[in-house]
Amino acid sequence: MVRRRAGDAGGAPDVLDVSERFWSSGGERLDVDGAVLVRNPAAPGHPSGTFLTAVRTGSAEQLDRVLARCHDLVEGGCRRVVVDAATPPVVAAHLAVEDWTPTTQLHLVLPATAAVPAAGIAPRPLSTDEDWARATELFRADHLEEDARHVRSARPAAATAAAVALRRSLTPAATWFAVERDGGFVAMVAAWAGDGGTGVVEDVFVRPDARHAGLARELLRFAVGQARAGGAGPVLIGAETDDTPKHLYARFGFRPAAVGHSWVRGT
Repeated sequence: MVRRRAGDAGGAPDVLDVSERFWSSGGERLDVDGAVLVRNPAAPGHPSGTFLTAVRTGSAEQLDRVLARCHDLVEGGCRRVVVDAATPPVVAAHLAVEDWTPTTQLHLVLPATAAVPAAGIAPRPLSTDEDWARATELFRADHLEEDARHVRSARPAAATAAAVALRRSLTPAATWFAVERDGGFVAMVAAWAGDGGTGVVEDVFVRPDARHAGLARELLRFAVGQARAGGAGPVLIGAETDDTPKHLYARFGFRPAAVGHSWVRGT
């Protein structure tokens, strides 16, 4: 399947391509016998940074060979396989037999024509080791809240550390910002201007004790402004299909565009 690059004349951005390029921007792409392995040395075990995509294997046996090759190239192997309209059905079928878990991600796009007021806050960019250590506390709170909502065991702290390492590897192309109050971080957001005309907003999180005061909306205004100042027109954001932030994003003006599908193991 040939995807049009986001921002090309004549159509809307391919949001799945934009999202993939965002998460793979800190790594490398390797052709692996009928698939592409995205490998991020900063977080080799994190499924958002190291994954298989463009999978075109025509049999279960060929897919097993690809996965075995990934074990040779990445410590612990590949934990996520992205499927799209051109992925042969046998891929998902075989992963299901092998007890991989299907996952979905909702992608929404704020049109380039959507006017967004200037933010009333000025989060500061993360730059130092201390900044990232404090941000890790927010990521940890986010992860624990998410695990509790899904009624599952809390992921280990090492998984949170890998998620933070992955994001830090995406800088300086993308920038993470934090809102600081009383000497601590209470909220964060990330912005990426993109490389094809479509930006990305990620990791909108407000600490529970700072919620219900409009801070999340201000973070969205700020991050969209940052992406557009860097040259973006439309702006992409992702949300879990079963979580409430998707409603906030829709009210803000983001429009549902696509649902991405993956299979993961080890979660």
